[in-house]
Amino acid sequence: MDLIALSLVIMPLIVIVDPPASMALFLAMGSDLDKRDLQLVAIRACAFAAMVLLTFLIVGEGLLDHIGVEMYSLRIAGGLMLGTVGMNMLKEGQKLSRKVIPVASGGEIAVDGSVDFSLVPLGMPMIAGPGSITLVILMGTTYGFRTVAMAILVVLSISLTLFFVASNMKNAVGENSTRAITRVMGLLIVTTAVQYFLDGLDMWQLTL
Repeated sequence: MDLIALSLVIMPLIVIVDPPASMALFLAMGSDLDKRDLQLVAIRACAFAAMVLLTFLIVGEGLLDHIGVEMYSLRIAGGLMLGTVGMNMLKEGQKLSRKVIPVASGGEIAVDGSVDFSLVPLGMPMIAGPGSITLVILMGTTYGFRTVAMAILVVLSISLTLFFVASNMKNAVGENSTRAITRVMGLLIVTTAVQYFLDGLDMWQLTL
């Protein structure tokens, strides 16, 4: 394998994936989890992101064309997904949801439970977002499947390592600090979401 070509794929991909930003979101949304649970979340998120990126690398734009989805629609959808998460983090400062369990008598019991954020929004669209999906599709046509697939695995291995490091740092951050970080991350995520949305609109306008 050409190591120069591999490095030319890894460098832009790691910038787009932005592992430090994902690590901050990981800590903010996992403030109520212990170290072991955080590491399981990290493994699931990176595995899911790898599956998404490799799928788009293999099928490329052909899948999007087949189902009638344009790249700008993918960016707008990613912006909407991240925007919802960011607004919840700004308002709540925590990640609890109401789980409703039906009972035989016809009633319901509402139970507070932690949301599994490993797949959405951490795995996608935070790690495997519109930018990284677009990049692997374009890089695949230039450098080939093997090189880009290896770059994906390298970048996600780096992300997983940072997540594991972050899980060891969790106990050093107090509850009030965690809530403050959560709200700051919520603001950053909302601004990222708006940028995704605006980029999608710009791409759509170019097609008119």
